[in-house]
Amino acid sequence: MTDASAGSKTVLIIDDDRINSLILRRVLEPEGYSIIVANDGETALDLFAQGQRCAAVILDRRMPGMDGIEVLQHMKKIPTVCEIPVVMATDMNSSYEIWEGVKNGAFYYLSKPLDMGLLLQIVAAAVGEGATRKRLWTQLESTCSAIGLIDRGLFRYQTMQQCEHLAGLLANSCPNPKRVSIGLYELMLNALEHGNLGITYNDKTALVDSKTWEMEVRRREVLPENQGKFVAVTLARTPRKIRFRIQDRGDGFPWKNYLEATQDRVFDNHGRGILLAKWEAFDRITYQGNGNCVVAEVLIQ
Repeated sequence: MTDASAGSKTVLIIDDDRINSLILRRVLEPEGYSIIVANDGETALDLFAQGQRCAAVILDRRMPGMDGIEVLQHMKKIPTVCEIPVVMATDMNSSYEIWEGVKNGAFYYLSKPLDMGLLLQIVAAAVGEGATRKRLWTQLESTCSAIGLIDRGLFRYQTMQQCEHLAGLLANSCPNPKRVSIGLYELMLNALEHGNLGITYNDKTALVDSKTWEMEVRRREVLPENQGKFVAVTLARTPRKIRFRIQDRGDGFPWKNYLEATQDRVFDNHGRGILLAKWEAFDRITYQGNGNCVVAEVLIQ
């Protein structure tokens, strides 16, 4: 495979329904996505083995032979593709099946029959997450590994750019910095946008729909009422664990509703950060009080 196959907007569709794959291609290609189709899981895994790279995968849950969950499980065992964001397309709606997908790494869901407007939003979110991961990992490589020598430190940030840079720096203190950087960034971003900047869940749904979310975040960052607001992050290390405490200046939120995958939100165009942090980055996440403080822990083996 050439480097072009790893383009930043390449999407692999894994679906045994050729008509469905054709519909997805016709919707996505006009938006600038390059489409690759695999008609079954075995073919998709062969493509990965040959070096195929992509920015996101749209994976059908029900397929003959190897089903979507099995494909996902195999992908997670391949170092070069395990971090590719996966969008699970399903006509299933049971809580267990949704939980099963999330547990295996599918944080993006589409319900059949597909809503094409939501499809574009979800694919854009998945591709955007992949791009964020690459930036975080670049940040990891450029920051000083001496952060791992710090037993305790207090840090603060005020903007989305500072949030990304600090997440990359602090993740270097952990045994698996790539994984931790993703979850830490998500928790820190939540504290900034929903806490300090006051963007509600419904606000973000509308902003993502109108493709103005990032613009609105940057607008609120410079408002006079937000100039004195910082999110504080405490890093504490013991022989057995590394502990991050993230404290924002907001009014909190009903955090218990976001610790599990639920049918009423799993198909939304955002809202996966806490689940991603819980399942893929940290050994334990605990919210305190009204939710404007979260503690995330990495156990040291």
